[in-house]
Amino acid sequence: MSNHISSKPHERLKIFVLSPHRDDAAFSLSLSIGAWLRDGHSVTIVNVFTRSLYAPYSDADSVHENDRLSYVSAMRKKEDEDFLKHIPGATMIDLNIKDAPLRLHCSSDIVCDMPVDPKDGAFAKIHKALARHTSVPGAALVLPLALGHHVDHRVARDASLPLSADLPCAFYEDLPYATRDGVSIDLQRFREDVDAKYHEHLHPVVCYHSSSIAWKRTVALGYTSQIREDIADLVSDFAHRYHGNERIWANDAFIKLAKADHLGRVDKHPESLPA
Repeated sequence: MSNHISSKPHERLKIFVLSPHRDDAAFSLSLSIGAWLRDGHSVTIVNVFTRSLYAPYSDADSVHENDRLSYVSAMRKKEDEDFLKHIPGATMIDLNIKDAPLRLHCSSDIVCDMPVDPKDGAFAKIHKALARHTSVPGAALVLPLALGHHVDHRVARDASLPLSADLPCAFYEDLPYATRDGVSIDLQRFREDVDAKYHEHLHPVVCYHSSSIAWKRTVALGYTSQIREDIADLVSDFAHRYHGNERIWANDAFIKLAKADHLGRVDKHPESLPA
């Protein structure tokens, strides 16, 4: 089997990757995004919660409280702009929605433990924006699985999920959350929910690329306000379980494209996430 997807796709697709926060697409899909771009598709990363005070490894605490939101948000935008330099041709759209601590008035320590509020105004904003951008011929959608239960990831995924019924759609394994124990149960439950609600069975697809795991680590380390080297190691080393690649979970429409060598190869012997 060739270790890459076709260099001459039959159809140029417009792939929209939903990234709850600025680093999520880079951590989880940088190799795949590079592969899709190389094969002639367009990729637009839709950043959802881009207004944030969260920058634990920065000098944000030295900034006056009144200026901290704009300072951190600008810092994180610069990190994203640097990421784009690694994947020339990709574009980004920012929805400018507040992240959970700002929007829900909670501590960042509990964002993976709190329930989703169905009255959260972010739902309508995300759905409306994504529906508008994907209403073009050749659109395909890539969403987070929301492994790890981060409330922003769950809101972003659930707000976008109804669109998956009409589009080629796949879901990525959120990093670094996918490295945690127990997330295989979350994945299985989500697959069962999608099957029950939308009659779609999600299939594993491995996205092949020409970049290295070391390159992915370098990309992750570009988000210096968010992680240290140990987390960058987790993010990059996760690709070893797929022989240096990344895996997504795709609906039937996406699988048809994958089988035509447009977006990856169906994984006939999927490895489990950590138990």
